[in-house]
Amino acid sequence: MHIVMTGGTGLIGTATCAALHAAGHKLTVLTRRARPAAPEATYVTALGECADPVDVVINLAGAGLADRRWSGAYKRQIVSSRVELTRELVAWLGELEQAPKRLISASAIGYYGAAEEQTFAEGADPGTGFAAALCQSWEEEAGRAASYGTQVSLLRFGVVLAREGGALGKMTQSFRLGVESWLGSGEQWLSWIHLADAIRVIQHVLDCDHPASVYNTVAPEPARHRELAHEAGRQSKVWLKLGVPALAAKVMAGEMAKELLLSGQRVLPAQLLEDGFQFHYPTLKEALTDLMPREG
Repeated sequence: MHIVMTGGTGLIGTATCAALHAAGHKLTVLTRRARPAAPEATYVTALGECADPVDVVINLAGAGLADRRWSGAYKRQIVSSRVELTRELVAWLGELEQAPKRLISASAIGYYGAAEEQTFAEGADPGTGFAAALCQSWEEEAGRAASYGTQVSLLRFGVVLAREGGALGKMTQSFRLGVESWLGSGEQWLSWIHLADAIRVIQHVLDCDHPASVYNTVAPEPARHRELAHEAGRQSKVWLKLGVPALAAKVMAGEMAKELLLSGQRVLPAQLLEDGFQFHYPTLKEALTDLMPREG
């Protein structure tokens, strides 16, 4: 198949490109900067440069929600990189002689808002806050592709854990100094997924004859932040356990701390489990054993 991808140079996109190339697909990747063609993909800087026909579009683009403090300017960048780019992408689909049969578009579990007492499957109502509103708008723009006869599947990603890049390195920086740490009480929920399983979810949706419209792209066993700290500590040599006070996190990260760092949501991959999807890393212990080989 000819697959056009946005966000193909990011953490998830780079690994997805490699996996899809290995599976024999032809890939065209939209990037902000010109790149020479590589064995795994052709890189373009404008959608109009994509060769027609296009069978599937995978939309993974977006500035990182937790990459920096949420200033007004950065929040606008987040919206532009997700909502506005998706709007442009869907408009381009409508201009093609033949619309792609499928759009697989990223979203995030921030759709559900921050809630510690609830458990969320795909049919749950959206929450409130900046991240929830962002995800709702993002999904709405992607959903417009259905008017062209394109089947739309939304992937609500949890925190993607990887050996290099992504959230895990940031969350375990103190471990290199021998300090096991967590933010606030450590009791906030973390709905996560190993990068390898995230790529397999994309491949699963791509290969499905009749995929669902929404997939919570998370492992089946969410954990508390303190549990992640404990499991990561088991893989490292730590001599001190120390929580970072909530006030300190709020001072450092502002609004982002309240929505992303000090709060969470317990999200389950109900649709993937219904599909019979098999996770290679269903538990945090298994994931961290792979991603953080035990020292010494």
